[in-house]
Amino acid sequence: MSAEILSTIPITKEVAAVDDQIKVLDDEIAELDKRKEEIEKLKEELGKARIAALAQTAPINRMLPELLGRIFEYAANESEKEGIDVPLNLVLVSHLWRKVALETPRAWWRIAIEIEDESSARPMTRRARAFLERSTAIPIDVFLDVLSWGQSEDRPHLFKDILDALEPNLSRCTRLICRLREENDSQLVLSRLAPHFGPTLEEFSVESRDSVRLQMPTMPHLAKLSLDDMGPRDGWTIDLLKNLRSLSLRYFKPIAFEPFLLALEAAKDVLEELRLSRCTLAFDSYTFMFFTTERRPVFPKLKTIGMTDIQVGDIDIFFESVHAPALENLFLGMDSARFRYFKFMDPATATCLSNCPLKRVELEDGTIEGSDLRSLLALLRSVSGTLQEISIGGGELDTRFFHAMRVEPSIVPNLRSLTIKRQSEFTGHDLIKIARARMSREGITPLEVIGVEKCRSYEHDVGDDLKRMGIKFEFIPY
Repeated sequence: MSAEILSTIPITKEVAAVDDQIKVLDDEIAELDKRKEEIEKLKEELGKARIAALAQTAPINRMLPELLGRIFEYAANESEKEGIDVPLNLVLVSHLWRKVALETPRAWWRIAIEIEDESSARPMTRRARAFLERSTAIPIDVFLDVLSWGQSEDRPHLFKDILDALEPNLSRCTRLICRLREENDSQLVLSRLAPHFGPTLEEFSVESRDSVRLQMPTMPHLAKLSLDDMGPRDGWTIDLLKNLRSLSLRYFKPIAFEPFLLALEAAKDVLEELRLSRCTLAFDSYTFMFFTTERRPVFPKLKTIGMTDIQVGDIDIFFESVHAPALENLFLGMDSARFRYFKFMDPATATCLSNCPLKRVELEDGTIEGSDLRSLLALLRSVSGTLQEISIGGGELDTRFFHAMRVEPSIVPNLRSLTIKRQSEFTGHDLIKIARARMSREGITPLEVIGVEKCRSYEHDVGDDLKRMGIKFEFIPY
């Protein structure tokens, strides 16, 4: 046994010697790795120094601060979401940009307070205060969203802090959009903020999760009012509506139609847009059973009417009661109801579409099959002289609509834009046929814009063919 052990000794020494050499190499590798890290760090620092050196001669850093500030203002005027974040990003670029941004009040004019839970309340309030302070005395837009913020012990106190920050600045607010959760939220917003509405406030929009009826304040300078499941407790008044250019009501049930129409008539010389969604009309007298021409107020500037999920009988009464000779845009959201021969197709109706310069018809979620299609084509023929845009989305659409538009383009000879939305079996090939048919007919305006939105069976080669025909193609995938 001892002889065997002795015979392995030279081998053991040899292995030990190899291990020592490996350790030496490992140490060298570790040293090289360390040196590599140092070199890479130095290279990174030199790269930053190079960028800094180039930045000193970059045209944008030699730009006058006043011109840079105007660029910041332009960037902050982008779409709402991007515009809100712009100033927060500008102050992080460089010392110069931070200085210029902080000295550019119009970069901070859009204040957004979006709170989903208690943890974001204080940071959002601090941010809002910073925006309000940096915007100095310029006009501001305010977006307050607490619709997802549930009840908690500290919520009333934190919500009061938000209103404390906004209240002294409301006199310079041009647009106030509120999405509220609790009934008390609406009461506080109106009681705290409405008294400070100034002549600059043009748009006020309130959406409430709870159905709220309150004493509405007088807002004499307001031009645009949007109320969602919220409204006046004591009915509509002349003072509330008389200066409005735009009125949108949603989930207001019921609307006492006669006093509403009387109050709305006070705005007849300025009203341009009226939208009703998921509302019902109520009648307290026999006036509208025995119709008289004296109760058909004229709204000479009313160009847009939208009706979404309104009972068809209420739609008929509305168009019988209101004369809008300048109507250009009609939106009907039908909640799966069948399209029918509406009163606005009757020449004896106060607002008959054939007597209006109607340019756009938009239909959503209607059932247009069989005889319903006949009614739709009759509508299109009645406004064929002026109609330029058609949009049909959701619901059920008889495929013979596309056949009619192809073989008889004179139904709408001046049509320039056609949009189809949310039709599950729609492949899009009918659009090519319609576009080609319109190009080959004398006296027919070729299509300039075609849109397809969220159609599950749409085939993507259609868009390429339309573009090759010189048509602007707008597409939103399913």
